[in-house]
Amino acid sequence: MLSVRLEYVHPWTNHAGMYLARQRGFYQEYGLDVEFTSGDTFRGDPAYLLARGECDIALVRLNQLLFHQQSEASLISVAVMNQCQIGGIITNKSTGIARFRDLEGKRVCIPMGVKRLHTELEEAVSKDGGDFSKVITIDPGEWEPDIRAVERGKCDAFINVAWWEPFQGSQGFDQVVTLPFDSIGVAPHHSYYVCVRREFLDRNPNLVRNFLDATVRGYDLAGKDPQAGVGALQPALCHIDPDVLDASLAAVTPSWYDLQGRWGTADLGTVRSYTRWMAERGHLSVPLEQAEQSLDGHCVTNAFLPQTDEQAPQAMPMPEVG
Repeated sequence: MLSVRLEYVHPWTNHAGMYLARQRGFYQEYGLDVEFTSGDTFRGDPAYLLARGECDIALVRLNQLLFHQQSEASLISVAVMNQCQIGGIITNKSTGIARFRDLEGKRVCIPMGVKRLHTELEEAVSKDGGDFSKVITIDPGEWEPDIRAVERGKCDAFINVAWWEPFQGSQGFDQVVTLPFDSIGVAPHHSYYVCVRREFLDRNPNLVRNFLDATVRGYDLAGKDPQAGVGALQPALCHIDPDVLDASLAAVTPSWYDLQGRWGTADLGTVRSYTRWMAERGHLSVPLEQAEQSLDGHCVTNAFLPQTDEQAPQAMPMPEVG
């Protein structure tokens, strides 16, 4: 059993390629019995679970990856999920919000009061010529709002995944307004990193290559045949209207592929620039020098993807104990 821990409390359309790869037997061709797991963070976020060996593969954020760099328990990224960030402002047409500066005088929910999102919002409003001091920010606590919060008047807009939460409401999809932070050039970055433990990679490099090869094929197929992707996801998301899956999948699919149309490739320039952005604004989980040393040590690599000829990091030497 190969246990893959997803980044959220439940699967969503960003995982369509993985579910499709499993449904079509791509993993099975390599003898891989893949289980996808998700849930709350009572035992820790996915990065902590992976570092403790409670799963084999996990989808984590860059800040989490850079924090977990401890010898053989270090995490290493072998692919990225998205070529851009997934976050942005979500609202509907009734609010009159059509650009970031329109948020002046509006109530904006920031999930769990995440400081990084507060900074991105401030930079986006200012970059669009707005006065951020006039934006009313709301911390909703442990609740992550979706478009229904706007429909019910709890807020005028909120920050969340621009390809999932907008489609959960009762109004037509044509009433949704999304303002991705990438659309105004604020803190471009990859959203999630497909990570393994260093010791697991050193012991099972071909297993990791096979997993990624099957996953790449799954995302290739999901992009070419969206209905196949919806069909693979529907059993795990049986409580979600297939029209919602259709709309969400159409929105997220372009984010999967690099300029050559390939899933999984990390842009190391983007990784480093986002690391510096977090450090400069006080959001980096470790000192910048330590983070850059980890990146220099190939904690993010494309070497195990089928589309690259990058040299794999050397296995970590293990001392003999006698």
